[in-house]
Amino acid sequence: MASPDATIYGQEHASSSSFGTPIFVKLALISLAKDDLDGHGPIALLPLFAGTLLDLQVNAAQRFGCEKFIFLCPVTHGALLQKIDAMKQQGLDAEYVRSPSDLVQYASDQDHIIYIADGILPNDEIIEQLSGAPQELLFTVLHAEEYQEFERIDLNQRWLGIVSLKASRLVAMIDIPDDWEIGSALLRTAVQADCPRAIISDRRMGSGAIAHLQSEISAAQFTRRKLKNMPARKDNFLNRFLLRPLIKRSLPRLWTKKAAPQYLQIFTLFSGLMAVVAAVFGYSVAALGLFFAGSIAQLTRASMVQFDTALKVRDWTGLALDLLVAAGVAILLLQASDVMTLVPNLVIFTLLLAHLLLLKTGPDNIRLALLQPDMRLVLLILLLTTIFVPISYGIYAAALYSGLSLVFDRYLAIKSSKRPDFEDL
Repeated sequence: MASPDATIYGQEHASSSSFGTPIFVKLALISLAKDDLDGHGPIALLPLFAGTLLDLQVNAAQRFGCEKFIFLCPVTHGALLQKIDAMKQQGLDAEYVRSPSDLVQYASDQDHIIYIADGILPNDEIIEQLSGAPQELLFTVLHAEEYQEFERIDLNQRWLGIVSLKASRLVAMIDIPDDWEIGSALLRTAVQADCPRAIISDRRMGSGAIAHLQSEISAAQFTRRKLKNMPARKDNFLNRFLLRPLIKRSLPRLWTKKAAPQYLQIFTLFSGLMAVVAAVFGYSVAALGLFFAGSIAQLTRASMVQFDTALKVRDWTGLALDLLVAAGVAILLLQASDVMTLVPNLVIFTLLLAHLLLLKTGPDNIRLALLQPDMRLVLLILLLTTIFVPISYGIYAAALYSGLSLVFDRYLAIKSSKRPDFEDL
């Protein structure tokens, strides 16, 4: 279903089949025909988010529901061949072509194609719009000075580099010269067929409906916008004002290292295991310091991969670290307790763990999010107190802080729920 902000002109969206289960394949055509403005190679190979722009385009095509991936590239590039090999190892159908006439052999008349032009990256809203039943659709924007980089259709509209068409229309491209203006050819085909148009409003363009990257500078600007809008749900003051800003500054450099997520994962687990060993030998400050460092590494790793829109399996690294922290702190608490204080200490520790688990699995609409504890904040409290006093004092301090934040949050919730009643009176 089209977005409310997208005005549709032309014929109704075609259904995939009139009777029974539709038989079709969505095919993605991704262009690597144009080099970036710096002359370093295809725009699609610009580095972005621990990979390339092409990786994000392929991920978007996967979310479209595409089952075949065809890359349009007049010159063979080693990075493209590596990408195709990696996709085939994942069981994906990926190929590249050099001639417009070669496209016809990859699709039957019943199939559907979605074309993504050089440097074009749609946002989640447009991806969702194209992820349903196949429909012929041409994405445009009203002509204005700020959209000069997009190809003009007529006096009023410019094409945004994405078109969804029936694969049967590829037949019209067999006789096209090998000048690699495939995007323009598809655009002419769509216009001549009176393809419905989805006009993206200026408001949606301003919010990043379509990203058009043409150089390393535009890629860096896009990265900065993404980092600025990085979600920070349920962040307390430690994460929001200290850790998140430091991580944002480090991410552009980390993204240039493809193995950085794996190294951060290894460091997270290694520091957790070493912390447990340190706890067994009674080195409480060293153990808590290692746990805190591992937790920061895990937060950094989660920030690195959050822009990856590919389908992911569940990441167990964070859960493994949580279990190691619980085990290590429990060992330190047992060592610091005597017969009289063991049971009370374990009860307080259990209540603290229960509250942290509740916050981690609970809703995001927390009123006192800036004050809510998490594992990193609790570890910092334990680390600072253990430098001067036994860890049991830190457990009580963390539990007191956690309990007060819970009481204040519930108080504000009750107060806000009663407010409409007083207004009615």
